[in-house]
Amino acid sequence: MSAPALSIIVPNHNYGRYLPRLAASLAGQQGGLDAVELILVDDGSTDDSRQEAAALKALPLAGFSALWLDHCGHPGPVRNAGFARAQGGLILCLDPDDIPGPGYLAACLNALAERPDAHLAYTDYTHIEDGHARDIPLPDFDPGLLRVQNILPPAAVIRRKVWEASVGYRANTAYEDWDFWVQAAVNGFGFARVPGPRFGHPMHGANLSYAARKNDARAKAAIVLNNALFFPAGVRHWADAVMTGQSWADPGPRGIIPTLDVVRSMLARSDTDRG
Repeated sequence: MSAPALSIIVPNHNYGRYLPRLAASLAGQQGGLDAVELILVDDGSTDDSRQEAAALKALPLAGFSALWLDHCGHPGPVRNAGFARAQGGLILCLDPDDIPGPGYLAACLNALAERPDAHLAYTDYTHIEDGHARDIPLPDFDPGLLRVQNILPPAAVIRRKVWEASVGYRANTAYEDWDFWVQAAVNGFGFARVPGPRFGHPMHGANLSYAARKNDARAKAAIVLNNALFFPAGVRHWADAVMTGQSWADPGPRGIIPTLDVVRSMLARSDTDRG
């Protein structure tokens, strides 16, 4: 069999209940799945994930495989295991509870076909939490914005070379997707945004995106220290201070890495307090 055009990786831990819904969403994709392989990577689930995976295996795919790993508790290594097995020239990582709309894959694939200079394609998305849904319009890619906040959605279709140039998803930050997008920017890859919400991303207490809120400051600092060349020296100084518990290093709003000017203001306040 020739290599598939697209590999979809689904990392999973005790999310078996969502796999049939994801299968239904993928079955409804415009253009079909005949050039798509799907790799389920299970992080030692203890629920009915093995049984529910049958819904994914039954899809009309170019190929299906499942990796049943011992539980590690970090999504980074789980995703990396799937990427290492992927055969497609394009790769997409979807969580089991994501809800790609019917035009999601076609929109991303078309964007990459039309933009040879682009290596990642992403769309706006719908944030779903506590029974409420709101569309999240994202900006066109801007490295200056990415230094401050994660301006990309939880999922994007990437060219294989983006993965090959990276160190993979790191386990030392709860914002592992943000860290991965920064790696892509550092490596000079182009980003293509497709306007309009094309998939739903639920937020609930069981997922890692929700848990990341509890460890916000250190998760942000790790991104800075992981990708030092992408950030000004003063921001790296702030990140070091966060990691070493220095009182002047204000963690700031959730999901926001301070700019150099904000860090300077923190240091000035600290000097005033000491004086």
